[in-house]
Amino acid sequence: MEFTRKHHAILTRMRYFLGVGVIGTLLAACASAPAMKYYSLRPQANNAIVASEPVGIYMAPVQIPESIDKVQLMVRDPAEPQVMYALNSSRWAASVTEEIGQALSVYLTGQLGAIGIQNISAAGSMPVWHVQTDVQQFDLIPGETAILDVVWVVKAPPVNQARKKSSWVCQTRINVAVKQPDVAAVVTAQQQAIRLLANEMIKKIDVATATDSGDASSSVQTRACRQV
Repeated sequence: MEFTRKHHAILTRMRYFLGVGVIGTLLAACASAPAMKYYSLRPQANNAIVASEPVGIYMAPVQIPESIDKVQLMVRDPAEPQVMYALNSSRWAASVTEEIGQALSVYLTGQLGAIGIQNISAAGSMPVWHVQTDVQQFDLIPGETAILDVVWVVKAPPVNQARKKSSWVCQTRINVAVKQPDVAAVVTAQQQAIRLLANEMIKKIDVATATDSGDASSSVQTRACRQV
């Protein structure tokens, strides 16, 4: 009986210390793991105007390269721009295509006083502009720049009035300088690039409502524009 009691006490102590060790290891692992952060390209606030004549904006699904269509932020090394790596603890709040599309929609509808249309059949007699975007380059380079290169189409509503509308196909390349090396700064710069892209589109839809093209920290080049 004594032998059994001794062994029971030993086993009890072993279970206790093993349990404490496992818990300690788990806590240490949790403490050492970086906190997950989520980022969005959509603006926090956007001053929308009210249009006298309602118009709709339909955003077609954004086309992007597979290399950046990731849940993690894909960042380029400033020292080696040809190298791209994933930031596993920094993630997009939604898919990259949704983030770009929704951000563009917010800027376009806000500046034009338009209505975002999800279902064309629901627009009724409202004139609706179709917007298509094919992203050629979407680079995040902390401490250096955010690059956005997009081929885009704005398709005018059917002409049913004396005022003629035109459809356009263009390509715009935007560089926004990033002064800080942190992730938040480069995401903010890419958000600004999308705002500048939206402004280039607005120039083809309604030039009267277009705003400024940015400041000295940004470069906007729209080329190869043609009417279709």
